[in-house]
Amino acid sequence: MIQLVYDNPPTFIEIGKVKKRKIYLGYNAIYAGIHYSVRQKIVQELKEFLWCPELAKIGLIEKPVKVKLIYRRNLKNWDLDNKCGLWAKCFLDLAKGQIFVDDNVRYVKELTYCYEEGDDRLIIEIAEV
Repeated sequence: MIQLVYDNPPTFIEIGKVKKRKIYLGYNAIYAGIHYSVRQKIVQELKEFLWCPELAKIGLIEKPVKVKLIYRRNLKNWDLDNKCGLWAKCFLDLAKGQIFVDDNVRYVKELTYCYEEGDDRLIIEIAEV
């Protein structure tokens, strides 16, 4: 099993050069009808956060895998699918062609989200099916 650990994942991004706009990260932000350039900026920043040297060391996994996202927070009033859905989409798109041949169901057979109480941390586990 491969485990990637990201401490203090951002919960919001500030967009704008003159007038800063704080956008809280989650699928709700993406579905709220924001401008495509803002959506592109959000995704770009999340992919930059997710990129780490460990990804390059993994190599291409050609067998089917299951991916588990564990999101840790001390807050207890938020939606798991709202946060993890966005992180999962960005991670799978980033990993396509680098870790996975593709991010379709031929290669990613299972995708699960899990919540743990604790310091803010995103953990991504990849295991062969």
